[in-house]
Amino acid sequence: MSLLLPFAAQCLHILLMLLAAPTALGTLRWAEARLSGRTGMSWRASWDELSRLRRKQPVQAESASPLFAAAPPLCFAALAVAAALVPSFALGMSFASLGDLLVIGGLLALARAMLALAALDEGSAAGALAARRGVTLAVYGEAALLLAVLALGLAAGTTNVDLIAGLTRAGMLQPPAAAALAAAALATLAVVQLDAGMPEAACFSASGLALLRMAEGLRLLVWIDLVGVLFVPAGMMSAQDFPSGWLTGLFAWGVRLVLAIAVLAGLRVTAGRLALRRMPALLVVALLLAGLASLLVLTRARPV
Repeated sequence: MSLLLPFAAQCLHILLMLLAAPTALGTLRWAEARLSGRTGMSWRASWDELSRLRRKQPVQAESASPLFAAAPPLCFAALAVAAALVPSFALGMSFASLGDLLVIGGLLALARAMLALAALDEGSAAGALAARRGVTLAVYGEAALLLAVLALGLAAGTTNVDLIAGLTRAGMLQPPAAAALAAAALATLAVVQLDAGMPEAACFSASGLALLRMAEGLRLLVWIDLVGVLFVPAGMMSAQDFPSGWLTGLFAWGVRLVLAIAVLAGLRVTAGRLALRRMPALLVVALLLAGLASLLVLTRARPV
């Protein structure tokens, strides 16, 4: 029973991620439209789009190499693995020991790099511009993410997501100021990365574009779950606490997801879509916040 429940929770988590990815993306678009005073499409529009794209015939440039066709499934696979490693409703699932922040950050970077290379491989001006945008975000974003991971790792003594969440839930993540700055850095980074979307997706069509739409939804869930589980793990119970712990965790996860989508949609409506020239400035802010969090952890007073 001690191994069965974590495995069952892990399977349920993966199923929830795959089902919630298009739903969360469609709900975000619907909420953004409603807050803007427009009717907008239904939250089910993402599922309809996936079904429509899968029936279309793929089109690609004659000069494109096999890398171009392989990029969407590889990007989807990287983000699917990242989504499996970030817990949603329970701690201590089967993959908990593999859920390292450096691994998750590497998977996010791998997905971005694959799309940038594929966009360049297409050989068009639009693809080159999309790749430039993705690489520009990666230059600042990956540095900010690594510094935030450094701050959390130094404060918690580990970079494992489950262990950091457990320390946060117990109020043992010290110093609190460093944790708050790291949270602000990750939240800023998440807003910029999610607002930027996947500009390289415009280079693809049919089933490739459908996979990238699923990948975009998974990336949305990864960022929401990552920020939520690291800094607001309220309601998250152990995978062994079945069924009451699972029900509590599912309810808390649903609340976090709805609130995060509402906040992100509200930011997009009030502040507008970020221009490419403004994104590096916000990423520099995230970099500075993460750096300050690391300095606070390194210089904290230690007992003699």
